[in-house]
Amino acid sequence: MKRLLSLGLAALLALTLAACGGQDPAVTESPASTQTQETAPAQTTEAALPAVAGDFYAVQGTMGYNSLFNAGNIFYELRPQTGYCLLYKIDCATATRQVLCSVPACTHDSESCPAWLPGRLWDYTIFAAGDTVYVYKYRTSWEELDWDTYYQNNVAPYLGEEFTRGGMTPEEFTTYHRNMYTQQMQPACLYAVGRDGAAQKRIDLSENLEGTVFLGWCDGAALYGSERDSGTGKPSQGYRVDLATGQVTSFALQPGESVLAAWGKRLVTARFVTQIPLPDAETDGEAYQAALQNSTVECDWFDPATGQREKLLELPGKLFTENSDFCGMAGGLLYFSQRETQPDGSNVCTAIRAFDLETGQWQEMPHSLTEAGVWLNDPTVVGLPGIAAQAGRYLWLVVSDGNGNMRMQILDRTSGTLQETALTPQQVARQVDRGRLPLTDDGRFLLCVEEDEKYDFSYALIDVEAFLQGSTDYTPVTTIQR
Repeated sequence: MKRLLSLGLAALLALTLAACGGQDPAVTESPASTQTQETAPAQTTEAALPAVAGDFYAVQGTMGYNSLFNAGNIFYELRPQTGYCLLYKIDCATATRQVLCSVPACTHDSESCPAWLPGRLWDYTIFAAGDTVYVYKYRTSWEELDWDTYYQNNVAPYLGEEFTRGGMTPEEFTTYHRNMYTQQMQPACLYAVGRDGAAQKRIDLSENLEGTVFLGWCDGAALYGSERDSGTGKPSQGYRVDLATGQVTSFALQPGESVLAAWGKRLVTARFVTQIPLPDAETDGEAYQAALQNSTVECDWFDPATGQREKLLELPGKLFTENSDFCGMAGGLLYFSQRETQPDGSNVCTAIRAFDLETGQWQEMPHSLTEAGVWLNDPTVVGLPGIAAQAGRYLWLVVSDGNGNMRMQILDRTSGTLQETALTPQQVARQVDRGRLPLTDDGRFLLCVEEDEKYDFSYALIDVEAFLQGSTDYTPVTTIQR
């Protein structure tokens, strides 16, 4: 269940999402009464970018998947239903969760609901900016199928087989696939819902961006990210997506360069530096990997508006193509885990290091070095700038015995203490599935206490200090139906 990304193979060259199935054009259906659609210009531009609007904050972790966004003492969550998803608001002050919809008598089961989105959870990313909650969807289909063809291929042959339908009635099964079809046929877009839950609008992007473009950071006015370089030596591309219009503007990066993190009003990029041009990874993978062994990894500060860059650090490429991982960023620190391969083929974490973006200094992080199954789970804070969690005070490490049994440890960066938690192996697994351990502004953890087969999560709140002292006196988050 290790969720780290190798710098050599993913964080530097890929930073991609897993794109699945689907098609280009948007579905031409009449928008519901609470929904409007805005169509952006027809193409990507390479015009000068505006200055970065505000401090960057992450909208995705290193795995490129996020369904929970931290707004301090409020969280916004995207929850899966049967063939669709619903936006929810979690109010930590009252320990309640309810659909982000203020339409009177709404049943929340169709596109007439502002909180309703078609299809599956994995193809969406939820975040907030200003007074709006956004959901980003990338291109999920490359086929051009009309509904009748899709129906004949994916629905009609299975209507008489209850097992294949997963217990759904023929009508439910058809509706399920209609929603999946709608999601796949829509181009890359932003869904925008006011924090009052009154209405939704869909904003199509000016370019139908695919899942290979990782848009992981926001400045309050736009999303930023980059596309992987396949090893062809061609210049890499960065992307800015305007939240108001959906306009996609590209900016040039160096060959093989991608956005790794962001802090303040600058991005952090990373790339391999070699003495000779890299061979094509797709046609000559062996030579490509051999070249990386003699490379270095360079990380730079980068201002996307001006193109100005400043070197941050340089590391041996061989180290990161073999036994090191980029774990994520929190509190202005880039976290790296270094591992050593053992004679039996397993590897042991020998060091967790943090590079301070403000001071330019390395910090060694204490952890259970003697335990082979230790790793630092993704520390990336997915939430608004200025919230308490952005300080990155608490990190959590997971210890696995290789048989599915896991323990969880919390490192308090302020005190330097590392404490074992009272979570059961099953509870630890649920936290790992969530990717991060959300911290509220009033000093509580939002723990995932249950998870069903549909990847729907139930939460509970607990005071940080009580939790670190072994307490299990959780306050369940209850769902309010309305």
